[in-house]
Amino acid sequence: MNEMDFSHTKRFDPAMPYKRFVRQMSDWYNGGELPGLAGQDLKFVLKLQKDKMRSLGLDTTCKLTTAGSGNSDTGCFSFSDRIFINSITGGNMVMTRSIVDTDNQLTKNTEDICLTAIIQDLKDGTNPSNDMALCCPHCGAPSTLGELQAGCKHCGTHFLMSEMYPTVMNCFINEKYDRDKNAAKNKHDLKVILTASIIPMIAVGIIGNLFTNQGQNIIMSIILGLLGGIFGGGYIGIMIFVFKKLFEVLGLMGRQMRGGGHTASTLIRANKIKQHDPEFSSEYFRDKVMSLFRMAVYSRDATELACCKCRCPEKAADIIEAQLHNFNINSCKIKDMVCDAEVTLFLDCLHYKEGKVVSKTDKFRMHMRKRIKSPTELGFSFAAVSCPSCGASFDARNVKACPYCNNAYLHEDHDWIMTDLKCIG
Repeated sequence: MNEMDFSHTKRFDPAMPYKRFVRQMSDWYNGGELPGLAGQDLKFVLKLQKDKMRSLGLDTTCKLTTAGSGNSDTGCFSFSDRIFINSITGGNMVMTRSIVDTDNQLTKNTEDICLTAIIQDLKDGTNPSNDMALCCPHCGAPSTLGELQAGCKHCGTHFLMSEMYPTVMNCFINEKYDRDKNAAKNKHDLKVILTASIIPMIAVGIIGNLFTNQGQNIIMSIILGLLGGIFGGGYIGIMIFVFKKLFEVLGLMGRQMRGGGHTASTLIRANKIKQHDPEFSSEYFRDKVMSLFRMAVYSRDATELACCKCRCPEKAADIIEAQLHNFNINSCKIKDMVCDAEVTLFLDCLHYKEGKVVSKTDKFRMHMRKRIKSPTELGFSFAAVSCPSCGASFDARNVKACPYCNNAYLHEDHDWIMTDLKCIG
């Protein structure tokens, strides 16, 4: 059943690889190896992020546990091309994360989250070409499908097709609204506001009555001042609490609705690209945009990446974690089969600045480019490409020419690249 460019997954059940990936991610955040199920681009992003944090003198530990009844799977949708099917699956988790520097702990919190993973597998009945470029799952060296089945020429490991798939292409973490935590916060706020309102009003009422009713019953003046302070201060405190919560609710609504007003125009522009590239989907484009953004902001120098044709803006230099909330395709221009797209990203980020870790909502404008003469390939990665001239496999993430024949490798002919990045809010 198709819905808005994606479909409900029926045959492939990603529940087991999803649970394995969650365990691997938890191990990775606690000093373990890179997640074995992660694709090469995701491994590259995770390594860049950890290298950046270490360069800043930071370290993080993170524990992921299943929330509620123990059933973490919250559903699955998919999108596909000729060879692969990408399943979007998520689960409710409790994440306890601690970030420390060389001297002390900077932050530690426990949150209810939804962890979403994009899990890729082969479609039923497909037989990929032996010349398809892939990275060795064991050593990460660029190779081909046929070479890996015969034995990686770098590490000698042999692989079956079932050992190379499924793989996780990307992942996202979104904080969930915690009703219990919010109810506890409301009780605390109400107590504080009422206390701060009633005590001054009681003091003012008692002192006022004592000076006004001099010579009269002192006890009665104190009682009247006490009652007036309680009722008057309570009324003022409740009004302050109501207005405070009203502004908090409006702020939360605004935060949750970021980018939602342009959903229709985003789908229209995505469909415009799809008319030229039948395998294109907005879900695939979202994953690609976020991968490129993370590579740029986590890397030491974004211009060292062949897929980035611009420098990282100064305001993004202190980002140590970026999670996508929403995105819009603002414009899409296609000329001579070259597509230039302008995208706005609505992000939830962690910044490290002046010795503090701060959570912020950020807004960035990205410009993307791709020559759409050939259909989208969901399994494509610059980590393992085939040279159009000599057919050799190599890692094109940091090079602009084939290392074997020295012919130029035009990255935008094969996948999306980033041509500009600006912080706009």
